[in-house]
Amino acid sequence: MEYISNKTLFKKSIIFFIIAVFITIISTVITYIINPDLKSIMDGLENNSPNQIKETTGINKVWQYIVNNGFIVPFQMFILSLIPIQFLYFLNIIMTVFLSGVLYGITLQESFGEGFSLIVSSVPHYVFEIFAFSLFAAILFKFNQVVRAKIKNIFKKNKSKQYFIKNLLDVVKTYAIFVFPIIIIAAFLETYIADIIFELVR
Repeated sequence: MEYISNKTLFKKSIIFFIIAVFITIISTVITYIINPDLKSIMDGLENNSPNQIKETTGINKVWQYIVNNGFIVPFQMFILSLIPIQFLYFLNIIMTVFLSGVLYGITLQESFGEGFSLIVSSVPHYVFEIFAFSLFAAILFKFNQVVRAKIKNIFKKNKSKQYFIKNLLDVVKTYAIFVFPIIIIAAFLETYIADIIFELVR
């Protein structure tokens, strides 16, 4: 099985990113139209947010975002990529962008101006964060192919070569060089820049 090139990796990342944006838009529109029970949904969204992030500010908040989005989420995605079922590792991204869309829809219902300001202010860190996850999903796409091929080889007489270790190292390299630094940038954008943009456009 051939290794994934940087060009192919980037193209796959863009595809995943576009899908994520589409899910966000659809969940925003549906939430805005169906007029759900705002209080219960907001309580649910609050409960799904890590307590450490909700209770911290400044550099501590940056660190908590890095821990959650830079370590916990990618590790969950990696574990899911070890399961020989395609696209399981994309579930984390789906949940993240879906909940973002629900939040946008609810805020737009309560106040269109406030909702619009929230969406505009969240664009910078949303783009960086979701693209980082999409980039990681792209390399996991190739890694998961190798995992599935390895399992298929168990039942085949003519076994194909599968470079498991090489692809695992590609996952680690992509994460360390690209994904993690982008997540750090997203954490600073969400902590410090989002509020500034929100106040400017509201």
